[in-house]
Amino acid sequence: MSPIPDELTATVISAVKSLTALQKAKFLLDHSLTLLETGQYGSVVEGHLDVYLRTPGLPKDDVAKALVARGRARRGAGQKLLMMASRDFQTASIFDPSSNRELQFYGRRESLAHFSSVAASQRVPPEIWDQIASFVPRYFLRTWLFVSPFHRDIALRRIFRTVDLYLCEDSDNWNRTLDIFDRVKTDPHFSRRIKVLRVHWAYDDGDMLGVMSRVFRSALPEFRALEEFEWIGYPELQADMVQVLLTSHPNLSKLGLIGWHFDAVGVSEFTSLKRFTLRAEDDDGIAEMDEVRSVLDNNANTLTHLTLGAYLARAHSWDSAFGSPTIQHLTHLELVDTRISPVVLARIAHAHNLVSLTLHGMLDQAAAATAIFGADHVPLSGGAGAKMTRSPKHVFLPHLESFRFALVGQGDDRALFEAVVQFLHARPRLRRLDLGNCPWELVRGLIPELVGLRALRVRIEGLTSAAVNALVRALPQEMQAIHLTCIASERLMHEYAPAFARFETLAMLHLHGSSIRRPQPSRMHGKELQLQTDTWLAHTRQVALAVPSIDYVGWHGEHFVVVRHHHRHHHNNHHHSNASGTCGTMVGGAASGACVELKELPVRRRLDCGKGVDLGSEDAMWMERKDVPIDYEKSGLDTVF
Repeated sequence: MSPIPDELTATVISAVKSLTALQKAKFLLDHSLTLLETGQYGSVVEGHLDVYLRTPGLPKDDVAKALVARGRARRGAGQKLLMMASRDFQTASIFDPSSNRELQFYGRRESLAHFSSVAASQRVPPEIWDQIASFVPRYFLRTWLFVSPFHRDIALRRIFRTVDLYLCEDSDNWNRTLDIFDRVKTDPHFSRRIKVLRVHWAYDDGDMLGVMSRVFRSALPEFRALEEFEWIGYPELQADMVQVLLTSHPNLSKLGLIGWHFDAVGVSEFTSLKRFTLRAEDDDGIAEMDEVRSVLDNNANTLTHLTLGAYLARAHSWDSAFGSPTIQHLTHLELVDTRISPVVLARIAHAHNLVSLTLHGMLDQAAAATAIFGADHVPLSGGAGAKMTRSPKHVFLPHLESFRFALVGQGDDRALFEAVVQFLHARPRLRRLDLGNCPWELVRGLIPELVGLRALRVRIEGLTSAAVNALVRALPQEMQAIHLTCIASERLMHEYAPAFARFETLAMLHLHGSSIRRPQPSRMHGKELQLQTDTWLAHTRQVALAVPSIDYVGWHGEHFVVVRHHHRHHHNNHHHSNASGTCGTMVGGAASGACVELKELPVRRRLDCGKGVDLGSEDAMWMERKDVPIDYEKSGLDTVF
């Protein structure tokens, strides 16, 4: 006798029975596709799809979708079986390398050259193409959309992994947001592509806010594969929306709250967060600051990445949050636009698992920080009476790979910077470094030791050719991203660019004069403005031409994508009057026959982490401080540090 079904099961069975044949088939297809998306291919899915495909009167589009999905699943399963078979043969050959004829035959077959009329690019497994796509900047990945359906699918999965939605008065942004909401409701496959959702709010209280909130509430559960969520702007995330988010996505791994106040009462009910980001100007929000401590305590088993930001002009403190034992388990910590107390520094000193650390803002007691950084030492391995072998391992943060130390209004404390530089000595694994306003002579003595360095942000107050050459000689040749800032320069900054051509893997170079900006319409007009703007952009292009490897140029606080064309194919369609591109007829351009076109990237929005604008790599994003919610005052301008 079959067991009696529970009420829910019975109700579902009854509802399914009431459907038409085509509706049942559609339900079966959607369920099968969901199983395939989650990697549950097997005999059950084969049975479902077999029954579905034998149903008469099916829409042709759905039949094609089912066949493609089943074909992909069968191909993937076959490739896995072939790999397992290969491992079996290899393992068996260890036990019987000579006598087994089947093994010998298999070995001879595998050693033969494989000839095929199919292009090598088409024989590469999908997993390899997906891995390749992970290294392609999103701007250039768009070209994959037009290569083939196979490449298009990979590109769409990468491009739509992160989606930024803007709920504001701007009708264009609002229409795009509504289109996304409608799409996720009707297209489960598209919905599952979106792993990171960042919602930007810009509404005051009123009827329109109520409408937007209701639309958002209804759409949120449709983002079915969401792993990371960020709420940015005003109004801040409050208790009612926290409960909506908890109901629809209780297992979020990353959560960001970026606004002016901390109003998210109940956010500590999330219990599986791996990253938590909070930017609040002060302690006057609706939520108690003790809730931040509760977030840390309730996620002690999972939380490894913490970002806390504030506003230096207002009173605030993170001492309570840093009382949590979870701090000791963190691997990534960013303190941004905030006051840093001795209590916080002392807790950081005991967070031995930290791999990445950002300290940006003001130190309440610079002398205490000097003492903490200065207390670090490197014990040497080796015994008495034997030759000492230098195996550096720091007592303070021994696993550090990324370090950002940018102070606001405290850049003249040389003793503090000397202690920080001492703390950074003998760290060959350090990959990213940003020391803010640290004197150049201290940085110059440090970087030759950092053989693992790949991303550097450095400030040279008085820039000269000798200083640039010293910087280039000191850096590892494998550099990926460099940001060079100066107060004054003896030459135009683009003239230093050829010195960086020795870095064959350099993907981004930013040359930044702190007092240099794009020509402004408020200061000049007409032909003069056009002439000055053309000159400004021409200097930007010279940087791109001088360093052939770079895909992104930073120029005095603004960012550009570098699009390169071969001269013979591009020259006929090129117009020299176009301010965004030119042929490479100078600075090495003529020799390479290259044409360079610059595509200007959107400026950073206030309170935005900047993740919506891709700079090609995590190294470049980190170097440009786009990984943290820093409040920028004007478009294209950095904060003063």
